Amino acid sequence: MATGTAEFATRAVERLSLFSDAVAAIAITLLAIDLPVPSGPTVAAFWSSVRLNNSHYAAFLISFVVIAGAWSRHHDMFRYVVDIDTRLRQLNMAWLLTVVLIPFATRLLTSRGHQTLGVHALRLGFYALLQVVASALLLLMLRHLTGHEQAPETPDPEVTSLTRQSYGWLLGFGLSIPLFFAWSYAWVLWIVGPLAFSIWSRWRQAPAGEDKDDAG
Repeated sequence: MATGTAEFATRAVERLSLFSDAVAAIAITLLAIDLPVPSGPTVAAFWSSVRLNNSHYAAFLISFVVIAGAWSRHHDMFRYVVDIDTRLRQLNMAWLLTVVLIPFATRLLTSRGHQTLGVHALRLGFYALLQVVASALLLLMLRHLTGHEQAPETPDPEVTSLTRQSYGWLLGFGLSIPLFFAWSYAWVLWIVGPLAFSIWSRWRQAPAGEDKDDAG
């Protein structure tokens, strides 16, 4: 690649990366705007107000971790990128769409009122579906980058780690969607799924020598 062309490519990568960082930062900030402020004339009333809104605080923490995790994988992927094309920009914009929808999906998690299990499943299922689509898009971007030599210096362990994390999120959030129609606590899979997949994949990829040492 010629010097001038390489310089333009670097600037394009930086612009896309900075734009993505800004969108993720705005989305993660918007999560806090709708947080209810506890109130009450006494300590007991104040803590009662906190307990009344505990679902809002839990949803905020979940979404904060979700956006932070998605941005972290995106950042780890793009720090090795040296060139971009139209396909990568399209995939990245689709991924950003899932990010900006998370504050809206978070409000769905905390909607109140008596609801049937089906409505509950639709609310939480939509949130989970967003994460499935986001993880799938990150996997597609990773495949595109490695397949088109747009991140040639990405270490193999980094590719393996990013792939493992994305598949873990796909597993945890994906399995929860149908389960929500039968079990209101299927959101537990959002935590257990990625952890279990990470442990299982690491065990599968452990060198044979380590297994023998452990057996000995």
